[in-house]
Amino acid sequence: MFEQDAQFRIFGVTPVENLFLVEYMPAANGDYVKVYLSGLFHSMQGDTQFGIADMAAELNLKETDVEAALRYWERRRLVARISDKPPVYRFFHLGQHMLTGQDAFNGDTAYITFYEAVNALFGGRRKLKNQEITLAYEWVQDLGLRQEVVLMMLNYLIDTRGVSFSFKAAQSLAVTMREAGIQSTEDAEGYLNHSKRIHDGARAVLRRFSLRRQPSEDELNLYRVWTETWGFTDEAILAACAETVKAQNPSFGYLNGILSSLRKRTTAASGKQVAQHLETQSQRQRNAQEVLRTLGARVNASAIQAAYDALAERFPHALILLAAGEVTAQEGMFQDIEPLLESWQARGIADEAAAKKSLAVLHRHDGLLKRLMDAAGQKGQPTLYDREQLVSWLNAGHSEALLLAAAAQARSARVKMPYINKVLERWRAAGITTPEAALASAPAATPGKKVGAQQYTQRQYTEEELMQTFVDITQEVQSQNEQ
Repeated sequence: MFEQDAQFRIFGVTPVENLFLVEYMPAANGDYVKVYLSGLFHSMQGDTQFGIADMAAELNLKETDVEAALRYWERRRLVARISDKPPVYRFFHLGQHMLTGQDAFNGDTAYITFYEAVNALFGGRRKLKNQEITLAYEWVQDLGLRQEVVLMMLNYLIDTRGVSFSFKAAQSLAVTMREAGIQSTEDAEGYLNHSKRIHDGARAVLRRFSLRRQPSEDELNLYRVWTETWGFTDEAILAACAETVKAQNPSFGYLNGILSSLRKRTTAASGKQVAQHLETQSQRQRNAQEVLRTLGARVNASAIQAAYDALAERFPHALILLAAGEVTAQEGMFQDIEPLLESWQARGIADEAAAKKSLAVLHRHDGLLKRLMDAAGQKGQPTLYDREQLVSWLNAGHSEALLLAAAAQARSARVKMPYINKVLERWRAAGITTPEAALASAPAATPGKKVGAQQYTQRQYTEEELMQTFVDITQEVQSQNEQ
């Protein structure tokens, strides 16, 4: 029996062929060289129990990295996996390959073909590292993608991200395609064309933001949601980009908020529909600002935007603006607009012309009411009751002159309008239609006595004072008629 001194393990020599140093090591990844040398050392020592986990711990590598390195050397025919459970690798003597006529330098024919095809894709625009091509080849070997599919994927990455893309980053695409069940070149073409459309769409958005970089994975995922889940077209998304000018630093996140809001408010999905909807919203914002200016309100339009939008769904803007002007004249506020609009609606007033006509009548009536109130000695502004009372008098055929004459008799009354109404009723019953007739029918006033059928308390007027009041009213009416 023979045994090796323990110190020999440390101070002995592991022969590494110059052929390896000259022909194989320069093109290999540094970690791959470490794995080869470690495996060679342990094979020379007969360490049959030394496994992949042990090597990974010894070299401070991941087990997956060790396995990838061993597969690389398998493809170069320096190592062969002769057992799976547990995995056992056999290291070959390079001189033996030469003596037996095996072409060790060419290695795995399929790998060499793939190697050349990948380099041809880049056409000298990038010098590829051997480990990069090895990683891509693992998508064929480990993920089960067809070589043609992997080449199509690499070509897509060159087209969309340029020749400088990261192979490690591209691995996520390879995994995604594997999970999507891509097997044939037809499947790959359809999948990659769709991915390119997503990429091109996302990049077009970045250009709208004046950004010339490639879209990130998160941005690509957002664009995929917009088109595939929410149903927006590419044109619709670009149309929505117009709203991002309001942001100091527009981004995909800001645009996502706009599209999310659009999705809740409208079914518009095409570029034309989105543009029209956004223009409608912008116009409504401008309209709301115009209403606020009319009201003289010092608040941001956004504070009343929702309320204005609700009004705009029921009434045309011109009508809303007209109502705002009327509310302002009455010293009202924004919330007073809707009741006025609803009152018009109840009376069949549906357009600006009809509303202006109604307001002209209202203003004329208010002018007459003010004169009646002055004649009767009533202070304040006309009320709704006052307006309704006046309309009933005019509809009954009473002239303005007669109304003013009746108002003059209400000076001493506590409640003016009901008193005027009683006077007019009495005159109508008596067939009195003019101020002159009313004056002629007036009984002489007696101090301290209740006068008239209504038994109202009245100030004592001389006949000359009453006559002068009626004369003044009659002259005022005649003057207005002449004008």
